[in-house]
Amino acid sequence: MPKWHRVQRPWQNWDELRLRTNLGVYLHVPFCLARCRYCDFLTYGPARPAGLEPAAYVETLLTEIARRGSWARQQYGSRGRVVDTVFIGGGTPTCLPVEQLIRLCRAITDAFACTERIEFTVEANPDTLTPTVIDALAAAGVNRLSIGIQATQPRHLRFLGRTHRWADIRPVLEYLRTGPIATYSFDLIYGLPRLRVSELKQSLARLAGLRSGHISAYELTREDGTPYARWCARFAGQPAREPAVVRQQQAVARWLAEHGYYRYEVSNYARPGAECRHNLRYWRGGDYLGLGLGAASRLGVRVVNNPADFGAYRVAVERIGTADDALGPRLDYTGPAPPADRFLQLRTRLGIAAQAAAIDPAWLSKGWGRLRDGRYEPTARGLSFADLLAREL
Repeated sequence: MPKWHRVQRPWQNWDELRLRTNLGVYLHVPFCLARCRYCDFLTYGPARPAGLEPAAYVETLLTEIARRGSWARQQYGSRGRVVDTVFIGGGTPTCLPVEQLIRLCRAITDAFACTERIEFTVEANPDTLTPTVIDALAAAGVNRLSIGIQATQPRHLRFLGRTHRWADIRPVLEYLRTGPIATYSFDLIYGLPRLRVSELKQSLARLAGLRSGHISAYELTREDGTPYARWCARFAGQPAREPAVVRQQQAVARWLAEHGYYRYEVSNYARPGAECRHNLRYWRGGDYLGLGLGAASRLGVRVVNNPADFGAYRVAVERIGTADDALGPRLDYTGPAPPADRFLQLRTRLGIAAQAAAIDPAWLSKGWGRLRDGRYEPTARGLSFADLLAREL
């Protein structure tokens, strides 16, 4: 008998009102032990711009946290608007000395008005975790980890440029099952050259066996300027072909569904109730504050990015709360919703309000979606065509 309970349309339980009325906070840590071959995020390995050192960056980030927290309390305190999700990402936040990372965690909850039921996530690579680090994060208020596994076979990890090996990280992953942070998610990548479906299933079984309630599965994509893109250009016949990639994605979705995970976003699967609330805030159009190098903030319909240059970022931090603050003094930002909203909402199972768009009957007849309670809700299969549907709308 399955060890999970099936829930009908679990996305109905998403608290959209809370996602919109409260705030999320994202904190960017741009450092990694080494940059993966496919990564085009704003991150740095050992080679980084002059002056961008972890200690100096953390001090600037602590200043931004304190100033933006004071700003948020002044703007929203009287309206009862609080922070209910925090995500520290990167990069690899856990490659910082643990004392520095703990200072950042505690600074957030000190500076911002936070709910007791906060979802507090820290992103990690498994070879930067130890039981001691996990215990320290838990003591600082972290209650969720997002761990980049990507593959469990040595040859695929080498190809991706990952710094860990499955045999080496198993002990710390086993500790998660009994450790103080009970909620954790694993990332996996498919679409690798010469990746077999049997290897994908092996990786899924290994990760699900660690009792994770959430697994993200991303397709390997070519991003301009990355070592992987250059490899693809040099060996044009080697990257995985589209039919193979589709088979791999379908195998992932089928295996996870058979083991109690439902596909709630294009690349994300969870047991009901284990969805990432912070990411739902992005996808469903909620508000969030982005702190750190290049981080984006959204308030109402306005999206503002911090500078990606460290010098310019430090100047922006000094301007918080002044007339030159990029977020400005206004409480509300109204106007047409960003075009990305509908695109992102169609990538989740809750979909969009049916009256907001002309729903093509063919989408329904093909099994890509259903009309329920005045909404167009993509099916698990229909999420694979979400980008196509968004373009047609």
